[in-house]
Order: sequence, then structure tokens, then C-alpha cells
Amino acid sequence: MQSGRGQVAESRVRMVAQPQSVPAVRRFVDDALTTWGCLDLIDDVSLSVTELATNATLHSRSNFFDVELRSDPYAVRVAVVDTGDMSAESIALRADVGHHPDVTGDLDLESMTGRGLFIVSSLASSWGIDDLPGGTRVWADFATGGRPDGDQGAVSSQPLLSGWGRPDPRLEVDTVVIRLDGCPPGLLLAHDDNLADIARELRLYGASHADPEASRSAEEVVEIVLLSALSWDAARVLAKQAARDGRPLVDVAIASNPVELPRRVAVLRRALLRAEAMAEQGLLMTMPAPAAVQEWRDWAEVEMVEQACTGRAPRSFAGHREGLV
Repeated sequence: MQSGRGQVAESRVRMVAQPQSVPAVRRFVDDALTTWGCLDLIDDVSLSVTELATNATLHSRSNFFDVELRSDPYAVRVAVVDTGDMSAESIALRADVGHHPDVTGDLDLESMTGRGLFIVSSLASSWGIDDLPGGTRVWADFATGGRPDGDQGAVSSQPLLSGWGRPDPRLEVDTVVIRLDGCPPGLLLAHDDNLADIARELRLYGASHADPEASRSAEEVVEIVLLSALSWDAARVLAKQAARDGRPLVDVAIASNPVELPRRVAVLRRALLRAEAMAEQGLLMTMPAPAAVQEWRDWAEVEMVEQACTGRAPRSFAGHREGLV
């Protein structure tokens, strides 16, 4: 659920563990907190999640990490979940180096893992590290000032440690990195907007005309979008940032399940073909996607399936177009 301040709001995104993901993580948090009306916390939460994401990128040895964001009337919690094998206690010991800069050690390693977490502990009202069956979660809470007793929460430099919570089914072990190189951000965003329009139109048509096929196609689109949201939202964040910066191309990387991805692509393609046929017949208000969007969609589907199933190297959108000439 995502809503305004004063209610519970949650959002989550999966990012590939690469340096390019860190600015996108900050944009994801900035956008969510702006939408929720938590403007006064943006600077502290964004700086903290930057440190947590950098730590996960450089030191967790994961190929992806998840960013969780939650707001309630009393606090905003940000967490980074990775599939690394470093225990909560080990991370806490490294964080302690940040509080004691005279301690000798690997300064390159400690400057991110130790001093980065020191920044988090200094900004957050409380923070902690959870050992999970499939990885580690580092979280930080930021008090909003909404507690009825006026208690803002005491800032604590020491993390709360917990071990072996419930397995998180979203931490898929069998995950590969899919790269969509040289992607025009406008086409990616137009594709997503077109999907949303199609799902809405199919639902309306199915309800008003008692058409079970249209309703089924709509639900298939919605199901695939929801199942893929954890990873695909990262692509949207990257594309939106590239569009804001005026960059014509962006390299997008997403972490996906190679077993489920081909099936999801096939189901989505089947539903889209039906919707486009209905649009051409004038049964839907939504027009078929423009030719450029359809070309991008065809390229992205091939890239995702072939990279996931064969492990081949990515081919850029420009390279794909050159191959058609």
C-alpha cells in the first residue's frame, strides 16, 4: 500500500549490485518519501540508504539487493536486504570501527562498511541488523514526530541484532542479471504506460460486455506486472532518472528468476496481442502501442528470454536495429 503521511505506506524495489544502482536507489527513496509527504526526512533517509546500498554493492558478494521502505504515523524505516553471507555480528563489528577511527585495518573496506554504517547510526533514531536464512537485512528507523506521547525516540549508535528470522520468499536464490543496454528511456516508460492503459481498458470491457476472455487477459497483464514489479520497478527508476537528466540512452540491469521469466514473457505477449487486436477493431479506447514502442518491446522480450535461458551477452537496442538493416 502506498498512501500519504499518517497512514501505513510500503514500497520495495530490487536492484542489481552495481555502482550505477546507488543513485537510482536514492531516487527511489526520494520519490517515495515525496509522494508520502515525508519531505523533512528525505535528506537523512536518502543519505543513509546511499550508504547501505553502497555497502551491499561492494561487500555483500550478492548479485542483487532489495530496498524496503515503510512509513507509518511514527517513523520511516528503510532497509537493504542482500543475499550475502556476512553475519549480523560481523557487520556490527565493522560498524564499530567507524566509531573508533584510530583502529587500524583495511581502510578501503572499513571506510564503506564501517564509516558508512557510522553515518547511518548517527542519523537514525534506531537501527539494526537481521540475520536471515538467505542473507542479511540492515535497517534504520527515522522518527517522524508523530507519537502521541511526544517521544521522538533516542538515537542509538549501537545496532539491534537479531538472528534467523522467517525466510523471505522474495529472496530468490536462482536469480540472473538481465541487461538492456542502450535503452531509450522514453520507450521503456511508454511501454509501461501502455501496459497500464491496456489492463484498465480490458477490465472495463470485460465487465461491461461480460467478456470472460477480455477479463482473463486483463488479469494476466496485472498478474505479470505485479509478479515482476520487484525487479522491473528498478528499470523504471533508472529510465525516469535518465529522462530527467536528458540522457537519450540508459543501460538497465534487472535481477530476475530465469525459470519464471520466459513463462511470464509468453503470457504477457499473448495478452498484449489480444488487446492490440481488439484495439484495431475499435473495441478498446486505448490505441495499439506506437511502432517504436512495439519494436522496443520485441527487442526487450528477446533480450530477457535469451539472456536468461542461454546466458548470451546482451545486444544493445542500437545493435538490434542495425541487424535489421
